[in-house]
Amino acid sequence: MLLLTLIPSINFMFNNDFSLVNNSSTDAIHSKLIESELDDIWISINQRNVEQAQKKCQQFNQNHPENADGWYATSFLYFQLKQIDITLETINKAINLQPNNTQWQLHKISTYLLIPDKEQAYNLAEFLKDKYLPSIEECSEYAELFTKLADYAQANFYYQQAINLIDNKIPKNKQAQLYFNLASIQRYQGSLDLAEKHLTKAISLNPHDYEAYLLRSSIKKQTKQTNHIPQLEQVLSQEIKHPIAKAQLLYALAKEQEDLSLFSQSFQSLKLGATTRRSHMRYNINHDLTTLSQIVKTFDASLFQAKNDAFDNNEAIFILGLPRTGSTLVERIISNHSDVHSAGELNNFALCMMDEVKKIAAVSPKSRTELIELTRNINFKALGENYIKSTRPETGQSAHFIDKLPLNSLYIGLIHLALPKAKIIYVTRHPLDTCYSIYKQLFTNGYPFSYDLKELAQYYIEHHKMMQHWLKILPNVIHQVAYEDVVEDLTGEAKKLTSYCQLNWQSQCVDFENNSAPSTTASASQVRQKIYHKSKGQWRNYQQELLPVKQLLEQAGISCNELS
Repeated sequence: MLLLTLIPSINFMFNNDFSLVNNSSTDAIHSKLIESELDDIWISINQRNVEQAQKKCQQFNQNHPENADGWYATSFLYFQLKQIDITLETINKAINLQPNNTQWQLHKISTYLLIPDKEQAYNLAEFLKDKYLPSIEECSEYAELFTKLADYAQANFYYQQAINLIDNKIPKNKQAQLYFNLASIQRYQGSLDLAEKHLTKAISLNPHDYEAYLLRSSIKKQTKQTNHIPQLEQVLSQEIKHPIAKAQLLYALAKEQEDLSLFSQSFQSLKLGATTRRSHMRYNINHDLTTLSQIVKTFDASLFQAKNDAFDNNEAIFILGLPRTGSTLVERIISNHSDVHSAGELNNFALCMMDEVKKIAAVSPKSRTELIELTRNINFKALGENYIKSTRPETGQSAHFIDKLPLNSLYIGLIHLALPKAKIIYVTRHPLDTCYSIYKQLFTNGYPFSYDLKELAQYYIEHHKMMQHWLKILPNVIHQVAYEDVVEDLTGEAKKLTSYCQLNWQSQCVDFENNSAPSTTASASQVRQKIYHKSKGQWRNYQQELLPVKQLLEQAGISCNELS
């Protein structure tokens, strides 16, 4: 009887096990089908088949509303299409289903940065700080995010963590990229010795990382005892097919040759690098010259005499002019004041201007001339208010902030109409020092006129005319400061700057080399040094080479006499 009573129980156990096996198989098949559908969606997205991808996403989400991956794929698709409302709506559904999935949070932050809404991005990023992550990929992703947020301490933290996770399985070129990225952050922060060390490591891991050679050469002044000229010449002796790569090496070589006072050789290397870069660009200088001329014609005195509503705000301090004129030096002086925050080179004003143009234009302007004409009729008050709002929350901790984008000089008229209480500082430098300094800089983006001496002179002349126009029609609005005057009388010029900005004098303003704020400009290395005079009159080392520029400038009535 005992045996009989056990048999049903045993049979039940076996039946139950078979049921579990069958359910498990069903779940596995179901899971594979879902994975297959998701793979199919991503194929359509990657192939940029928008209509097909939209249909597949819609169908998948209807069939599997509890699947966060489907909502993420949908959000990613609409992120690519820049349809922000749907992007946020769908990523929020993924987050609601999986609130601890950092991938979804990263995507949402990227969406806010696209708008841009930095306040929301900053708030979301708080919970991502100081985490220890299991993979190099995640560390790199976090580091890139915090770089975009200009939180370089956190970016440094995650790149260091990624490097600590390196093993023999990681390809050398990927290792090199991590060291390069870390060095870039350290350069922003002023840790120049560490940056140089990590760039050398990057080059040893990937000798074809030509950007690393250029950045390393720019980190500090080279000497006869320690320089990389033989290495650079050896690399250049090989066939470098990519024009930008070749230009990077030539600019690095020119910089180090100049450091060693090999001026003739330096200019030869520089000219070859600039010619290499220019010959592979699609650029017509006449478009820029026409733009500058049109700005002068459009923003005439009558526009400023009319009564216009403006935004009543005095926070912004614009430092502008041509690049490489000493604007970073001026920025460091003012930003050392306790009431001033340096926001870096912002594109915000131009973006807000375009938003206002869209509100009054039935169709997008067909030319720059048409765009410039339209800006006369935009809502200036809304422009000013939206610009200030767009800088939040980064600029909200101080009474004033600096926007140091050089080519905000194009928008001086609009800046004054939108924000009449904003401060505008125009930094100048000896014309030939300015042109030479621009010419010897390989810019990542922008300034395409800088790679040909004639085009450079033409742009300088037209830009000079525009600035003289602003100074004439906006008297007592713009504070003009010469780099040479700052070098000769740092305290005196610093006091003039703070007075113009309506700031009380603080002695730390002249102690700018101890300003710990990050700098991402081309002058990021120089701003860590005490003020020096060697950059003044540097053009004299290249008088013969710069003679064509001097002749064009003087023909246009721009004096190139040596400054005392």
